[in-house]
Amino acid sequence: MILDPQTLAAAFVLLSAILGMLLLFAWTHNRRVHALAWWGGAFCLIPIGIGMANLGQGVPSHLNLLVANTLVMLAYGALYAGCRAFNGRSERLPAIIIGPVLWIVAFPFIHETLSSRLLFVSLIIGGYASFSGWELWRNASHRLASQRAAVLLLFALAAFNFFRGILGLQLNLNFWLNTFANRWSTEIALFLVVYAPMLAFVFLSMAKERIEADHERTEQALRESEEHYRYSVELNPQIPWTTDSQGNLLDVSPRWCALTGMPVEEALGQGWIRALRADDILTTARQWSDALGSRNPIDVEYRLRLADGSCRWFRARATPRLGGNGTVIRWYGTVEDIHDRKLAEEKLHWAAYHDDLTCLSNRRLFQECLEQALDQAERTGRKVGLLIMDLDHLKQINDRFGHDAGDALLKEFAKRLCSLVRTTDTVARLGGDEFAIILADVASKDEVVATAKAILARMQEPLRHDGKTLDCRTSIGGAISERSTEGENLQKQADLALYRCKAAGRGTFTMFHPAMREEAQKTTSALEVARNAVMFDRIVPFYQPKVALASGALSGFEALLRWHHPRLGVQPPEAIAAAFDDTDLGTAIGERMRFRVFSDIRNWLDAGLDIGRIAINASPAEFRHDDYAERVLEELGRSGVPMHCLEVEVTESVFLGRSAGYVERALRMLSAAGVTIALDDFGTGYASLTHLKRFPSDVIKVDRSFISDLEADAEGAAIVKAVLSLGRSLGIEVVAEGVETLAQASLLWEQGCGLGQGYFFGWPMAAETVQHFVQSWQCDAGWRTGDKEHGAGHSSDA
Repeated sequence: MILDPQTLAAAFVLLSAILGMLLLFAWTHNRRVHALAWWGGAFCLIPIGIGMANLGQGVPSHLNLLVANTLVMLAYGALYAGCRAFNGRSERLPAIIIGPVLWIVAFPFIHETLSSRLLFVSLIIGGYASFSGWELWRNASHRLASQRAAVLLLFALAAFNFFRGILGLQLNLNFWLNTFANRWSTEIALFLVVYAPMLAFVFLSMAKERIEADHERTEQALRESEEHYRYSVELNPQIPWTTDSQGNLLDVSPRWCALTGMPVEEALGQGWIRALRADDILTTARQWSDALGSRNPIDVEYRLRLADGSCRWFRARATPRLGGNGTVIRWYGTVEDIHDRKLAEEKLHWAAYHDDLTCLSNRRLFQECLEQALDQAERTGRKVGLLIMDLDHLKQINDRFGHDAGDALLKEFAKRLCSLVRTTDTVARLGGDEFAIILADVASKDEVVATAKAILARMQEPLRHDGKTLDCRTSIGGAISERSTEGENLQKQADLALYRCKAAGRGTFTMFHPAMREEAQKTTSALEVARNAVMFDRIVPFYQPKVALASGALSGFEALLRWHHPRLGVQPPEAIAAAFDDTDLGTAIGERMRFRVFSDIRNWLDAGLDIGRIAINASPAEFRHDDYAERVLEELGRSGVPMHCLEVEVTESVFLGRSAGYVERALRMLSAAGVTIALDDFGTGYASLTHLKRFPSDVIKVDRSFISDLEADAEGAAIVKAVLSLGRSLGIEVVAEGVETLAQASLLWEQGCGLGQGYFFGWPMAAETVQHFVQSWQCDAGWRTGDKEHGAGHSSDA
C-alpha cells in the first residue's frame, strides 16, 4: 500500500493539533503543571507551520517559508520553555525567541539556497531538542520514569535533525527538497506521525507522575504535620480544648484522660465539669456561663480531681472565634497546671499574714480581722472586745536562757491563748512579746473581763523547757467597742489600758475607761514636738549608704529623718513618729525633708560628686492629698535635681488604705517622669503579687527582720531567697536592709542580692560628711571572698 505524502502531512497536522489541544486541556485541569501549557502551545504551532509549508497549492513562496519555519522554531522554543517550567525554573524568554530571531535575520541571505535553509533549520531545531533533553536530565528535581523516556525521545529528535542537517539525507527524505508533488516524503511523515504522539503522551505521563509525586509529598507533609501536632500536644504542659458556641466540649487533648482518668468521650459535652472538685463546680460553671453570654474571654482557676484521687490547681483560659456576622463559631482554650505556683502564692500569702514562729495571725491580718469584726458588730448591734497583752519576762528569759527558750515560751503562750478562746475569735502576735485577741460578737465587757481572767489564771502555770522553769505571766489591756468605734481607736484604747496595767504592776489586767484618755496626751506631746521641729527648722536628713554587693561600689544613699533637740542634740524619729500619721504634720515633715535632701543633692552634683540615687521615705499621710507627685516634681524642677537621682520609698501600708487610688496615680506619674519607686519593708505586711503588678515598683527592700537572723533562721533565709527570685523574675532590683555582719553580706551576695544597706557598710551620717565618705570609699567587696580583715569597702567615716 502506497501512502500519499500530502495525506500523511494532513494527518500529521490534524494529529498534532489534537495532541496540542489535549495537552492544553490537561493544563486547564492541572494548572500547577505550567509545562503542559507550553507543550500544548508547541504542538499547536508545529502543525500550523508544517501545514503552511506543505499543504498549499504549488511551491511555497519565500514569505510562506519564512513564516512557516518561524512558527516551527517558536514551537520548539516553547518546547524548551516547558521543560524548564517542568523543573520549576524560569522560562527565560530570550532563549525561547532566539531561534526564530536568528532564522528571520539569516533568511534573506539563505533563502535562495535550499541546502543552507535545510542546514540552518535543522541546527536550530536540533539545538532546541538537545537543550530540552539536557534540561529534563540535568536539572530534574525528581527522576521520573516518563521523564527519562522524554529525554531519550528529545535526544533522538536532536540527533535526527543534526544528522539530517549536517550529513544530509537523500533528497526524497528531506523537507522542501522535492518538487511540489513530492516535497513531503512518506518516510518523514510516518516518522513524525509515530513520534509526535509518543512525545505528547510521554509529556502527559510526566505531568501525571509529577502530580502524583506532589500529591504524595503533600500527604507526607500532612502526615508529618499531624505527627508534629500530636507530639506537640502530647508533650505540651498545657491541655488544649475546643467547644462549640454553646460551650459543649468538642475535643480535648488525650492528656486530659491521662491526668484525670476520665475518658475523652465522657468529658465531651458538659461531662468535663465532673472532674472538678465539688467546691469549685458552681463558681466555674457560673463564670463559664457568663463568658458564653458576653462572648468575652474567660480566665478561671479551679481544682481538678486527678486519677490518683488527689487534687491540683489548674488555670483554664479560652477565647471565642467569631464569624463574619459576629456570632461565636468555636471556643478555643487551654488548661494549665498552676499547682506549684498556687502553693508558692499561698505560702507567701500565709507568711505575709502570719507569724512564722507561733503560726498566729500577724499585725496585718489582725487589723483586717478587727475591721471586719467591727463592721459585723455595727450591723448586728453587738460589740467587739479587744485584749492586747505583753509577755512580762520575755526579754529576761532571752537574756538568761537564750533565744531558744524565748521562742519556746512564745509558742507555748500562743498555744495556751488559742485554747482559751472561741473559734470565732482571732489570736494574733503583733510583734516581739505583744499579742492580741479579738473577741467578736460579745454582749458586754463582762465577757471580755472573763476571758482576760481566764488567760491570767492559765498563764500562772510556768513552762518547763529543757529542765528550766519559764515564767509565762502576762499583762493585759482590754477595751470594748461602742457604737461606730473605729479599729484604730479601739486598739489605742486597749494599748492605753495595757500601758496603765504595766505601769501599775505586771501580771494583771486593766480594762480601758475614759480617764485613760489622759494618756493620749503623750501622743499630743509628740505631735507638738514634731510641730516645733518643723516650725523651727529642726528637721535634718542623715544619709546611710547603699552598696552594690557584686562590685562593692556605692550605688546611693537613703535619706533618714533626724531632728535637733534644743538640749539633747540630734535625735532619731521615734519621738515624733506619731506625726507621720497626722496628715498636716506628716506632709510638712515630708516637704522639709525633701527641701533639705534636694539642696544637698544639688550641692553634691555641683561639686562633681557621683552619689547615685538618693532615697526618701513617703509616709501614708503625704498621699491623703491627691497632689503628692505634682509637689515632688515641682520641687525637683525648682532645685535643678535630675529625676533619675531620686528614689521614693513607700511601705506596703500605703497601698491598702483609702488613698490607694491617689497612691497609684502619684507613683505612676513619678515613675513616668523617671523617678525610681521602691517598696520598703517588703515581707512584713501583705505584699501581694497583685500590688506589684498594679503599682509601679522598681525596687523592693527586704525588711531587716529577715536579714538579722539570716545565718541561723532557715525559714527567714528561704523567704529572702524567694523574694530575690521574685525580683529577678519581675526585673525588680532588690535591696537588703539591716546588713550588719560580713556573713550576712556574703550570704546575700551568694544568693544574687543586688544591693545591701546597713551598719556593716556605714552608719547614717550628716550631709557634710557624705562627700568625704564617697571620695574615700574603697570598692574591695571583701564579702565576696570572705575576707574577714577588710569586709566592706569602708570609708574612714563609716
